[in-house]
Amino acid sequence: MNLVKTYAVMVKETRHIFRDRTTSLMLLLIPVFLMIVFSYSLAVDVKNVPISLMDNDHGELAREFIAQLSNGDDLTVGAETKSYAQAEDRFDRSRIKALVVIPPNFTENLSAGRPAEIQVLVDGTDPTTAEFAITHILSRSQAWGYRLATKFYSRQSISSGVSHIKTPIDLRARTWYNPTLNNQIGIIPALLALVLSLPAIAVLGAIVREKELGTLEGIFVTPLGRAELLVGKIIPYIVAGLVSAVLCAFAAVAIFDAPFRGSLLLYLLLATDFFLASFSMALLIATFLKSQAASSLVGYLFFMFPSFYLSGIFFPVSAFPDLMKLDASFLPSTPFVAIIRGLMVKGQGLDALWQPALTLFGTGLAMTVVSVFLFRKRIG
Repeated sequence: MNLVKTYAVMVKETRHIFRDRTTSLMLLLIPVFLMIVFSYSLAVDVKNVPISLMDNDHGELAREFIAQLSNGDDLTVGAETKSYAQAEDRFDRSRIKALVVIPPNFTENLSAGRPAEIQVLVDGTDPTTAEFAITHILSRSQAWGYRLATKFYSRQSISSGVSHIKTPIDLRARTWYNPTLNNQIGIIPALLALVLSLPAIAVLGAIVREKELGTLEGIFVTPLGRAELLVGKIIPYIVAGLVSAVLCAFAAVAIFDAPFRGSLLLYLLLATDFFLASFSMALLIATFLKSQAASSLVGYLFFMFPSFYLSGIFFPVSAFPDLMKLDASFLPSTPFVAIIRGLMVKGQGLDALWQPALTLFGTGLAMTVVSVFLFRKRIG
C-alpha cells in the first residue's frame, strides 16, 4: 500500500466532509444531539410514584409505618383511601399507582410479637412503575419491620434478665461505583455506543453516493489500489468520529454528571477500535448497495436499531435467547457498551478491557480485508 496515494485520498475525503453539510452534521453534531435527547428521555429514574393508604387500624404502629412509607421522594403518599370502591375509582382515574391496606389489629398483633399482613394493590398497566412501587414499599416495610423486631426482642431480653441480645444476621449492603443506583450512571455512558454508530452510517452513505454518481469508476482508472482507496477513506472519518466521541463524553459529564473515571487516552484508543469495526462493516455493506436511499435504510437497520435493543444498553446480553446472543455478537456496539461502562463508570484499564477491545479489533480487521477483496469486483 502506497502511503502517498493513501494520504491523497485522505485529503480528498477530508475536503468532502467539510464541504458536505449533511456528512459534517452526521459525524460531529447529531451524535451529541441524539445523546442528549436519549439521555433525557431514556435514562430517567422513577420518582414521586403516587400511592394511597387504607388504614383500618389507626394505631400507633400503623402511624409509624405510614410515616416510614412517606419518608423520601420515590413514593408520594396522598390522601387516605376509605374503601376499596374509592381505591378503584382512583386507579381508574390514574390518580394513584398503588394502594397499601393496613389490616385491623395491626398494632395489636405487632405489639404481641405476632406477624401482621399488609396488602398492596398496584396498577399493572405500567409494569415499570408497578415494579418500582412494589420494590420500594417492600424494602421500606422490611427495614421498618427489622427495627421493630429488634426493639421487641430487646424488650423481651430485658424482661427475662438477659443483658443483651444479638441479631442473628447483620446484613450491610454496599453498592460500588454507583452507590445510589442512579439509572443515569448506568445508561448514559452506554448510550455513547449507540449514538457513535451514526458516523458509520455517514461512511456508508458517502461510499454509496460515489457509486451512484459514478465517481468511483473514475478513481478506478487511476493507479490507486483498493486498499489505498478504502483505508484513505476510513481514516478521516475515524478522526471526525473521535471528535464526536470527545464531545459526547463531555456532554455526558457536564450535563448529566456521568462519571469519567478512566483514562481519556485509553478512551480515544478504544473509540478508534470501535470506529474501525463499525466503518469496516459499513464498507462491506456498501459493496452490495447501489443507491443512497437504500444505504440510509440499511444503515439504520444494521447499526442503530439493533444496537438500541441488542447491545446490552438496557438489558444484559446474557439474558437474551441464544439466537439473539448470536445476533448481538456481530454488532460492534455490543463489546463497546462493555468497554465504555467499564472505562467511564468503573475506571477500568486495558488489563480489564482487552477482551472486548480484541473482539472489536478482530472484527474490524476481518471486515476490512474482506471489503478490500470484494470492493472493486462488486463495483465492476
